[in-house]
Amino acid sequence: MDKILSFVDIKKCDFEDIKTLVADYYIKNRILVDSFWENHVRDGNHYKIMYENEIIGYFSINNGAILVLFNVIEKYRNISQELFTIIKKYESIREALIPTGDEFLISHAIDNYTKLEKQAYLSIYTDKSPNKIIPIELKLADIEKDIETLNLCHDFLKSEIKNINNLIDEEIYIAIHENNVIGFGIIEYQIILDIYASIGMIVREEYRQKGYGANILNGLKNIVKSKEKIPISGCWYYNHNSKKTMENAGAYSKTRLLRFYF
Repeated sequence: MDKILSFVDIKKCDFEDIKTLVADYYIKNRILVDSFWENHVRDGNHYKIMYENEIIGYFSINNGAILVLFNVIEKYRNISQELFTIIKKYESIREALIPTGDEFLISHAIDNYTKLEKQAYLSIYTDKSPNKIIPIELKLADIEKDIETLNLCHDFLKSEIKNINNLIDEEIYIAIHENNVIGFGIIEYQIILDIYASIGMIVREEYRQKGYGANILNGLKNIVKSKEKIPISGCWYYNHNSKKTMENAGAYSKTRLLRFYF
């Protein structure tokens, strides 16, 4: 074992202590992540890896069991495998949630995993418009005033409606066509990587298969771009209809989100 390991100290910390390191690493390596991943990180427990009063790495664990961050600065990466073995004993780590762009963490997970699952597609948007253009109005919702209308989306915005005072980084839109509420959209402005904003939508059941979904996403995409952010979307890996809708709105899947089990 490298003698440096004997002097490494791992300390629990606030996310703010490592946020800049995380953001710099992901931006430098052009790693695409959506709000689902970001929420797992923000809700986790965070640790900094110290050596001689310097932060040489960090890791984060969601819900006591899911590793969502692990990185070591380049100068000390010769001991990263040993460090990974150490941090895997923290809390009750049983799995890791990793975007394919994070080559460093994936490499360490591959050394240790017993099972791999494909979790999600992460997509980025081009300027391509939907095949069928529908003039949809996207009305920014007031959650308290529009609560009856928003309840038409059933569980899609359940957590947002429940936490009406916490929507600091989100915008909810009511999609209207010919005076009918045909669906809803949401924009989640990311905090860790603030160059991105995740967009998503739902179409009410009676209006599906008519091209509305792609047009809602296209409208949300344009709102995000007008704010000089990069619009992205994620969908469950096996939700083929959602993937097709995103592609019709001009998206392509650049990244996969993978779940490793140890």
